[in-house]
Amino acid sequence: MNFLRILSNHSVKLSLYQQIRFSSCWSCGKDAKPLVANLFCSNCNALQNPKKDDNYFTLMGVKETYDLDENELAKKYKELQKYLHPDKFANRQKEELEISEKYSSLVNDAYKTLLEPLARGIYMLRLRGKDMPENTELFDQEFLMKIMEKNEEVESAETEEEIMKLNKENKAMIKDLQKQLSRAFFDGDLKRVEKLLSYMKYYTSIDNQIQAAIRHKGIIR
Repeated sequence: MNFLRILSNHSVKLSLYQQIRFSSCWSCGKDAKPLVANLFCSNCNALQNPKKDDNYFTLMGVKETYDLDENELAKKYKELQKYLHPDKFANRQKEELEISEKYSSLVNDAYKTLLEPLARGIYMLRLRGKDMPENTELFDQEFLMKIMEKNEEVESAETEEEIMKLNKENKAMIKDLQKQLSRAFFDGDLKRVEKLLSYMKYYTSIDNQIQAAIRHKGIIR
C-alpha cells in the first residue's frame, strides 16, 4: 500500500512537472521558466509569445468563473499592459516589438470580453463547445411582447425621471440574469445558459438604448 501511494504521488508530481515545462525561448533557444507573470525569458529577458492553448481567463490570470471579480480583472489588466505596451519595445528587436503588439492586443480583447457580462457568458459557452442560438425559438410570445413594450418606453421617455427609472429597472433585470447565469454555469445546465444569455442579449440592447438616451439628455449620474 505504501509503495502504491509513493508511486501515485510520484506520478502526480511528474504530471505537474510536465504541465509547467516551458518551450524554448524564441530568442536565445534555451528552455527556461519565463519571469514576470510568465512574460519574459529568464535567460535573455526576451518577451515570450502567448501560449496558443491559453483561454482568456488563463491569459489574464483570473479564475474561470462567471462570478468574476471585476476589480481583480482590472488589476491584472493594468499589470499586464504595464509590461506589454509596444512603446516599451521600440528599441528592442523587431520580433519582440511584433510580439508585444500581438500580446497587448490579445490582452485588450480578453479584458473587454471578460468584463462585459453578456460577452463573458457567450465566451464561456463557447469554451464548452456551444454557440448562442441565432433564432427566436427560445422565446414565448409574452416575452417578445414585453421586450417590444420596453423598447417603446425607452423611445418615448422624455424626462430625466423617466429615463433613470427605466435605467434602474433594466439594470436590476440584468443583475438578476447574471445571478441565474452563475447558477446555470455552476450546475452545467448549458440549455438554461443558452436561454438566459438570449434573454440578456435583449436586455443589454435595451441598456445600450438607455445609455444613449442618458448621454443625449446630458444627464449626470
